[in-house]
Amino acid sequence: MKNESKNIVLASLVADSFALGAHWIYSPSEIKNASLDWKGLNKPLAKWHEGKEKGDFTHYGDQVVCLYEYSLKEKAFDIKKYMSKWEEIMQTYTGYIDGASSDTLKNLKSNDLKNSGSNSHDFSVVGRIAPLLFLSSNEKTFLSNVHLFVAATHNNEEVLEAASFFASLLWKTKEGGSIIQCIESISKKYSKRLKDYVKEGLNNSNNTIEAITEFGSACSTNGAFQSTIYLLNKYENDFENAMVQNVKAGGDSSVRAMIFTMIIIAAKGIDILPKTWISQLNYKI
Repeated sequence: MKNESKNIVLASLVADSFALGAHWIYSPSEIKNASLDWKGLNKPLAKWHEGKEKGDFTHYGDQVVCLYEYSLKEKAFDIKKYMSKWEEIMQTYTGYIDGASSDTLKNLKSNDLKNSGSNSHDFSVVGRIAPLLFLSSNEKTFLSNVHLFVAATHNNEEVLEAASFFASLLWKTKEGGSIIQCIESISKKYSKRLKDYVKEGLNNSNNTIEAITEFGSACSTNGAFQSTIYLLNKYENDFENAMVQNVKAGGDSSVRAMIFTMIIIAAKGIDILPKTWISQLNYKI
């Protein structure tokens, strides 16, 4: 269990670092014409990641590291204790501080953890949940921990539902379930809105750039959710091509890559992750 969880965390970080090169570049043509090494990791092109180097993470990956290092020292997830650590780290963080983090830091000044979370609809927080596997002995505990973790910074109904869905999918595939069958089965428990997102992702037959552009390549859950389902459906057995095509589609490619990779590695194991990508990371777990 511990090694498997570590592999899923590692995979999410590798995916984030692979996406860093073109992350938040919204023009597929600009990405196509850029000097990027599609066989490895890259230094970021976007000004938002100024100061980052090849092998580093976006701010998403940096927050995964925060949760991962917390999880190594604890036996259970204490949201109050975690957010105290998170707040301390964010006070001196030199990477990009997104709107959800900024709003949460302001809210925490009132010392009201229950209402600390922003109303951000950003999907990115869902890509950060893997370290909670270390602190969850069963699916019920994992889903509860994910809810606490997500609500602390993204207290938004749509994001919380999306997080619950992908947490359940991660757990089910980790236990050996078929990815697509699990997607279809799990979605039955959720709202019409989420069921529609699943259907849209599964039924889109366009190429990857067209599909993600159609869904919306930005940060919001509406768009990124469907795109992630699309990637899981189209590329279940073609990992490296999925990663490349996702990044070439532009926008918030990191969160799509992180969630896709967590699910795929949970289902198929760490061996499909290119060893050269792992070796190029500047952070070792």
